[in-house]
Amino acid sequence: MFTNQWRRCALLCLLLASACASAQDQDAERLRIHGSNTIGRDLMPALVDAWLRSLGFIQIQRRDINAALTELHATRDGLPLIVEIEKKGSGLGFADLVEGQAELAMMAQPLTARQLEDGWQLGDLHSPEQEFVLALDGLAVVVNEASPLRALSTQQLAAILDGRITRWSQLGGADLPLDVHSDGASSGTRDFIRQRLLAGAQVRRPIIGHAELAQAAQAVSKDPSALALVGLDTPLPANVRALPVSDTGIAVAPDPVGVGSEDYPLTRRYVLRGGPLMSALGRSLALYAVGSAGQRAVQQAGYRSLRLRQVDGTGTPDPRTPYGEAVAGATRLPLSLRFNLGSLTTYFESRSAGDMERVVAFMREPANRGRKLVVAAFTNDDPGNRLVPTMVSNERADIVAGHLIREGIPVVRALGLGGSRPLASSATEAGRVRNERVELWLQ
Repeated sequence: MFTNQWRRCALLCLLLASACASAQDQDAERLRIHGSNTIGRDLMPALVDAWLRSLGFIQIQRRDINAALTELHATRDGLPLIVEIEKKGSGLGFADLVEGQAELAMMAQPLTARQLEDGWQLGDLHSPEQEFVLALDGLAVVVNEASPLRALSTQQLAAILDGRITRWSQLGGADLPLDVHSDGASSGTRDFIRQRLLAGAQVRRPIIGHAELAQAAQAVSKDPSALALVGLDTPLPANVRALPVSDTGIAVAPDPVGVGSEDYPLTRRYVLRGGPLMSALGRSLALYAVGSAGQRAVQQAGYRSLRLRQVDGTGTPDPRTPYGEAVAGATRLPLSLRFNLGSLTTYFESRSAGDMERVVAFMREPANRGRKLVVAAFTNDDPGNRLVPTMVSNERADIVAGHLIREGIPVVRALGLGGSRPLASSATEAGRVRNERVELWLQ
């Protein structure tokens, strides 16, 4: 009898505890973050956890409600908070932002023209106040060391994926079938391939799928006629190399400078977007994510952060050119400053606005005191007037140099090099934005 009473008492206590927890959850303030599964799976929970701890929250618990919903529960000063991370895709996350069902949208792809139209009431969605670049990711194209192929264009890669190129002879190699390896058909890698290279269309050729991208790279190490699409951080066997890729401009390797600057064309951003009237908590999280502590959390979670560091072994241009002469003996920093020329509030696009702050902080580190910068600017070519691109690029180099000098950072030279090194075709808006950039070189 005593045992039965004890069991009833224990059951009652459990029910009361559950009811109290449920009531507490109902009373809790809730921050809703919706969007990309790629970001929401691991990166966003890690960022939210670090942010909560930085604010003094305790009793932090991660609850995976279902495959599409994760919640982080925490308390501070006895008040509960729930951060809701819903992972149903970038498009649905942005739609929820527009409709007021989410305060922040996680996006692993650029905004489309339709999304910009749908979100017109949200203001300048590309401003640093509403667009927060969390991390970088992308795709590497790898081949066997025995392959004669030294570079590939995005147009050639698209032709491989839609079935127009099926043999190496079409790329200047031997008359052998071209086998493509990657991971599973439902992966984020395949989604990026469709969005970046095939304008959203399906891949039309067979791809040999592997459970892990490292296995795809291993397959290439054993087959000189194979090509693989892998992650930027996928470990490569000794006899496998990543190809530089061009997008109608110069070919760029997926090395730390190529990816960090986003000059490499198969780089993508992981972004948080918010509206103009974010709550104090929402803006706090977004600003934390792009700040130094948040970027450390990004790196610790295994992603490519925007933390600025010197990269050894970067290539230098031909010293016989004005570009090569200007940067001789210097090392390029892994960034490219770009502009938001349509904004009324800022000169730089969102990531570059933060990069300027990161550059100043980097140059003030004890290890860099006494070091100097070279500023080199590029713009789009104008076949009808060669003088205009040089004037425009000189103006932008001077603007960046002036900002750095006002912050006490020494600049030894600032020059504009016009349209001499295009990354992409200037026939599209996206191409023009990529070409209009400023490089910083550390002496």
